[in-house]
Amino acid sequence: MKRQLIVILIFLFLCGLYGYGKQACSSTWVVSKETSSLQADSKIVLINTYLNYIQEASEDFYGEYFTISPTVAYYYVWVKEISSEQSIGSITFISTPFVGPHDTVGLDEISFTADYTGKVELKEFKHIKSYPLPEHLKSLMKQPIPGEYERL
Repeated sequence: MKRQLIVILIFLFLCGLYGYGKQACSSTWVVSKETSSLQADSKIVLINTYLNYIQEASEDFYGEYFTISPTVAYYYVWVKEISSEQSIGSITFISTPFVGPHDTVGLDEISFTADYTGKVELKEFKHIKSYPLPEHLKSLMKQPIPGEYERL
């Protein structure tokens, strides 16, 4: 009788360990999935928060080359780097503005700083490369953008 009781207790103990381990693994997976989702959501929120600043910086740069302002859409902007030093945060975006029906005009790297009061300043706008426009959109150009061109 004692032996049966010990066997049953050991069996219950092992079942409990198995159930706990399974639950622990499951919750770890959920946390990592939530973290991954949170990171993706954070990037979208950052892009949406800075989108007007990115559009403004693009308009300033492309204004001397085009008769219209190229569009900067959230789905053509990526977060490249984020850093902070004391109360000032820095963020760099990669952007591919376009004219017309999504004809990309360039690839740009745009950096901003933001202080603890929420004041955002353009730190650097770097035009990396240009893309030629199709013939039917060339009338939008005031002058060619200097630098490297690449066909899409």
